[in-house]
Amino acid sequence: MEDLIKKAKSGDKLAFTELMLQMQDELYKIAKIRLKNDDDVFDVIQDTMLSAYKSLKKLKHNEYFKTWIIKILINECNKIYKMKKYKREDSCETVGSTLVSPDKTEEQINFKFICDKLSEEDGTIILLYYMEKYTDREIGEILNMKENTVRTKRNRIKNKIKKFYEEYWRI
Repeated sequence: MEDLIKKAKSGDKLAFTELMLQMQDELYKIAKIRLKNDDDVFDVIQDTMLSAYKSLKKLKHNEYFKTWIIKILINECNKIYKMKKYKREDSCETVGSTLVSPDKTEEQINFKFICDKLSEEDGTIILLYYMEKYTDREIGEILNMKENTVRTKRNRIKNKIKKFYEEYWRI
């Protein structure tokens, strides 16, 4: 990815396109947590790509490319979210994930189950950490929080989710 970033920063449009293709699934999942429908999700991804392309040369450290572009995406999502005044119950749809229940049987649970119980910020933290494998430091950079704040929030969210699952499986 480092080579593609260097090429894209020097004006190589194909390299930038390849970077965006590598990021598309991740950008979609994150945008889908924040926005109600696919049209808005695709619009926000397109706006993110345009903003990133225009300001790519301003990226000082190539190793932060993913964090940088996700931060742009979240800002673009927030613009649409505020503009359309989304209702919380409509803002999440299924983002598949496998959950192992306490009795060790696997069940397919959709991310909506979790999303309905959490705020957008909490859902974003969980998605970035557990599904996209970002560190607390990287999430903090994306969401403008201190690393320790992210870690504390993540632990609180994890406990909330544990309670939801315990109720779900009636432990």
